[in-house]
Amino acid sequence: MTYGADTRQAYLENSHLLELESLFGQALLSRAIGIVYGKQPVIAYCNLDGQCSLLDVPGSKYGTVYKVFPAINFCACESFYDWVLKQKRQPTCKHVLAARLALLLRRTKNEPLVINSCLGLKQQFVADCMK
Repeated sequence: MTYGADTRQAYLENSHLLELESLFGQALLSRAIGIVYGKQPVIAYCNLDGQCSLLDVPGSKYGTVYKVFPAINFCACESFYDWVLKQKRQPTCKHVLAARLALLLRRTKNEPLVINSCLGLKQQFVADCMK
């Protein structure tokens, strides 16, 4: 089975799915793919050269959004705290994995990132982490 709705999107082949499943487990991978192909888009904030600096990843509860930096394995969600940091049972959470898959599969809604808003986004990220 392949994923991807149109020719502009990258596809996830069966062999890649099996590799990802062996790394992250079926449950975590399924949840992340559910976010990538869900009703709410993953929003990528990109600078002028197209480089993604930050992503908004929808949470399970309506209206909940988690800020994820593409190169950092961290999320402010409860699962990341419990399963990754505290119990060390998972390498990451579904939001971080979904953010990376969405970028690879080109399943993001891109928003321009202006210098003034970058600071505000970073402040919001820190505030979310402190909760």
